[in-house]
Amino acid sequence: MKIFFETNKGLMRENNEDNLIVEEIEQYSLFAVADGMGGHSAGEIASSIAAETIRELFIKAKVEDFQPPTFIIDSIELSNYKIRQEAKENPDYSGMGTTVTMAVLDKVLKTIYIGNVGDSRAYMLRKGQIKQITTDHTYVNELLKDGEITLEEAKNHPKKNVITRALGGEEFVHADIFEIDFYENDILLLCTDGLTTHVSDDRILEIIKKYGSSESVEKLIKQANDNGGTDNITIIIVDNIIRGETYDR
Repeated sequence: MKIFFETNKGLMRENNEDNLIVEEIEQYSLFAVADGMGGHSAGEIASSIAAETIRELFIKAKVEDFQPPTFIIDSIELSNYKIRQEAKENPDYSGMGTTVTMAVLDKVLKTIYIGNVGDSRAYMLRKGQIKQITTDHTYVNELLKDGEITLEEAKNHPKKNVITRALGGEEFVHADIFEIDFYENDILLLCTDGLTTHVSDDRILEIIKKYGSSESVEKLIKQANDNGGTDNITIIIVDNIIRGETYDR
């Protein structure tokens, strides 16, 4: 297994409000991306609080008692609390928040537990296909699910960036949790919406198939920037391809 990651501020933003985590404790690996939001650099503060809180809780965990779904819930709740406390104590940070999408890999059971709040995404690439695992917590996605707009209308909807769920937004926040197997030759991709706003799922798949995981993080960031680069871009690729195999297998 190999891991490749990078964060980039894009072309239009003055600073990078994204954060990421790549950590390991014995049989478990933790990967996460967070996309902050709010004025006066508050988005950067919110995503930093979330990343630091989740990382610290993971590192301090007792492996013999570790339960990934419980960890995801606890770390999301604690991050939400800390972000809201910081916003209460500093008026400049009022209303700040962040998305979080994390994956905990149990390398013994070969299982990935994914938790998400917001519209940062997790994808699984398997047998030459790409599948979005997470569900975007956005106003437009709610309209799409209710059949009120079409997929084409969703792509250019004026409220496509309106988040319906984020850390810091409400006193209580609910994370979606998914459990999936992680087979040989699978690729896990975590990313903030700075990538998916400008690069389609099909194009993401095409780039990874063409360049392989080791080069694709850089290539995907370049593609997002070439297509506008209106937001920060953060990508983590977890590559479980057996060396010598081809991705399509």
